[in-house]
Amino acid sequence: MTGRPVDASDRSRIELAASRSPLADLLDRRLEHHGIRDAHPVLVAVSGGIDSTALLAVAAAISRRREPVRIRPIVAHIDHALRKESAADAAAVAKLASLLDLPCMQTRIDWSAVNGASSPPSSADARDERWKALASMAEAAGATTVLAGHHGDDQAETVLLRLARGSGLDGLSGIPEQRMLNEVCQVIRPFLTSRRTAIAALVTETGIEIRHDPTNDRRDRAREMVRHEVLPRLESIHPGAAGRIAALAAESNDLAEIGGLMPPPWERAVFRFFDEPMVMTLLRGAVGRIDPMVAEVVRSQWRTAARMIVDLDPSPRRLRLTAGTELCVGKEAVDLKTESNVRGIVAKS
Repeated sequence: MTGRPVDASDRSRIELAASRSPLADLLDRRLEHHGIRDAHPVLVAVSGGIDSTALLAVAAAISRRREPVRIRPIVAHIDHALRKESAADAAAVAKLASLLDLPCMQTRIDWSAVNGASSPPSSADARDERWKALASMAEAAGATTVLAGHHGDDQAETVLLRLARGSGLDGLSGIPEQRMLNEVCQVIRPFLTSRRTAIAALVTETGIEIRHDPTNDRRDRAREMVRHEVLPRLESIHPGAAGRIAALAAESNDLAEIGGLMPPPWERAVFRFFDEPMVMTLLRGAVGRIDPMVAEVVRSQWRTAARMIVDLDPSPRRLRLTAGTELCVGKEAVDLKTESNVRGIVAKS
């Protein structure tokens, strides 16, 4: 363990430090982006390490110190039963949940029941079982969202590994911020644009004890070699390299989102990465997926729409693209309203 012990009297200090952190604003924005509000129950996956501990502290802080209440955090811990320290890890997470006065759910994976083998599972098998367990715990808790603490350095490692293995352009997207675990439960990784150093600094400030997984120190696996050898060398050549790689992944994900992998609304800030012709192309593709009359829109109309999106005017504006589709540009969001929604907008005008 590292850090200094805390007791129940320290809860308010932990929450105050976490609420003042830029990570709190980031989590709040990402939850809003994904429509998480109204005291939504969410599982926070907590291993006891630095990343998930910081995420839990911030989630607890915004749940109690911001109005309206956006989330009700539930601590979720998976004991992989692969190290002799795993039971102590589970006990430490339960103690932290108690300190923060949050409900805690735990489960221990029985590998003999999973595959009937006595040999240790692969990293991929352990990851798959962890997500399955989290999805089951979310269902039991009545939650449809799991928060995970992956961050920008994890993102940079993933992008470099994919490029080294020969990935196409889609590999630049790295770890997705949001994906579905099953038909009803999603995982959201709100810290993908944050550096490990910032996350560690918050944990140090709160004084929370953290658990250390010695397998993360290994140098005989690809990811750990990238983490401990490749990225540090890149940082020595170009300081901030990992952050820029993570930013590239964020831009690639934004492009994929606009391109149709996720439906609108979109954050308007996303479009700052593209010039006017690119916005025209992306917008045409998005409209084409929801309105067969897209071919009737003339080029000048697409150009007007693109300029509305990329200019700096914060005032809300609307532009009818087809008889059944309207572009709505606000200060922070861009949306496409289909025919039924357009009628509602017009009626309220």
